[in-house]
Amino acid sequence: MLVWLLVIVLLTLVYYYGQRRFRYWSDRGIPHLEGSLPLGSMQGVGKEMSLNELVDQVYSRFKCQSPAAGVYFLVNPVLIVSDLDLAKRILVKDFDHFHDRGVYVNERDDPLSGHLFALGGERWRYLRNKLSPTFTSGKIKYMFGTIRDIGGELLASFDRHIDQGTPIDIKLLSQCFTCDVVGSCAFGLRCNSLQNGGSKLLEISDRLFRQSAASTIYYIATSTFPRLSRALHLPAFPGDVSSYFMELVRSTVEHREREAIERSDFLQLLMKLKNDGTVGPGEDGAEEQSSQKITLDEATAQAFVFFFAGFETSATTLAFALFLLANDSAVQERCRKEIVEVLAQHENTISYDALKEMTYLDWVINETLRLYTPAGLVMRVVTEPYRLEACNVTLETGTMVIVPLQSFHRDPVLFPNPERFDPDRFSPEVAKTRHSHAFLPFGDGPRNCIGMRFGLLEVKFGIVQVISKLRLTVNPRTVLPLQLNKSSGFPEANGGLWLDAARL
Repeated sequence: MLVWLLVIVLLTLVYYYGQRRFRYWSDRGIPHLEGSLPLGSMQGVGKEMSLNELVDQVYSRFKCQSPAAGVYFLVNPVLIVSDLDLAKRILVKDFDHFHDRGVYVNERDDPLSGHLFALGGERWRYLRNKLSPTFTSGKIKYMFGTIRDIGGELLASFDRHIDQGTPIDIKLLSQCFTCDVVGSCAFGLRCNSLQNGGSKLLEISDRLFRQSAASTIYYIATSTFPRLSRALHLPAFPGDVSSYFMELVRSTVEHREREAIERSDFLQLLMKLKNDGTVGPGEDGAEEQSSQKITLDEATAQAFVFFFAGFETSATTLAFALFLLANDSAVQERCRKEIVEVLAQHENTISYDALKEMTYLDWVINETLRLYTPAGLVMRVVTEPYRLEACNVTLETGTMVIVPLQSFHRDPVLFPNPERFDPDRFSPEVAKTRHSHAFLPFGDGPRNCIGMRFGLLEVKFGIVQVISKLRLTVNPRTVLPLQLNKSSGFPEANGGLWLDAARL
């Protein structure tokens, strides 16, 4: 009897706590989606709709009423920005009030979680200053040879499908390419995913990125209740995934140091930070002031986030770009014409400098990123109370704020006929007519994507390698119009993206 009484009291307290939390936005006069226990406003996420689609519902419903609207992730009130000027203030002008992402970190039980993307406060500033010199143009050019070496294997994979007369799963092929590139650059690992149609690293990565409704809720729950999650020793990543990457980096570093091996890759730069505390001058030529060394665990976490950022996002962008080119022969021919003309000026060799001259290809990639934004949301946490005059509200410390990139990119007011693939939207004449923050595939401000240039280089090289040699068309196995997977955190076409290729 006493047990049942305690259960009733506990349930009653939980109910009233939820009711109080779900009045948060109405008490402040902010338009919002209603919430209820246990998922807040997230009922159906991962099954009936993706998280991006939920956010887009809020954006579309309230954007004409208010520069921001509310939603509830579990019992956590979240503010979704719909005004571009406000987005700019949050990401850039008033960054000091929004410098953390609110991502769950538990370095005690899961050292891999202590990576640059997740860390906040002074830890983030320290590591950002350490890592920024590793992503200068010079350092990225330093790794370009690795990308080019793997390019031949990418073409060989296409050749096998052409000779066998079989359709190409372009998402899988793109994943194999980016896995081989980033695996080599991040870990010094020869994965041979393209040669073998898969690899151990690709298998582990698939587990990491293959999201479900349950994993989405777990991610949000640990981020919403970080202290409780750390007290319960909850990891940020599955244990076997963390163990794999920790052991991979440890053994590779030990081998290189024992044999005095040096390679032109990101891991080598991290080893310099571990052993010397610096990798040399940054983009502006100034030496990094602190020579404090990073630990092996910190180096491993940064190698992991380099892989995390450069593998799936680049594979997604490359796959959709090749699909869109295959689906639009006129754009494909225009793109090929530019590629051939530029390569002719560089001894028909795909070089770092040649890629920089392909401006129409830049428009194609930007339009792909607009239509299929790999990271459709940017999350920030209020780190100091922030007065939002337009809404007559003060945002409290700890409040999560979302900048809905995908919603901006698909807004017909910002991009007329938004479903149409039109690279000319990014010509200088058209682009200058838009708000500076209408297109933000990598975020903006001090916490924008640090590996942006490497990711773009990887995608650009892959497109040039393929389009310069092959003509692509869409195989009937592709289900058109495309429908995206509701449970995936990245754009993923139901049924896959299937292409046919023919030699020029």
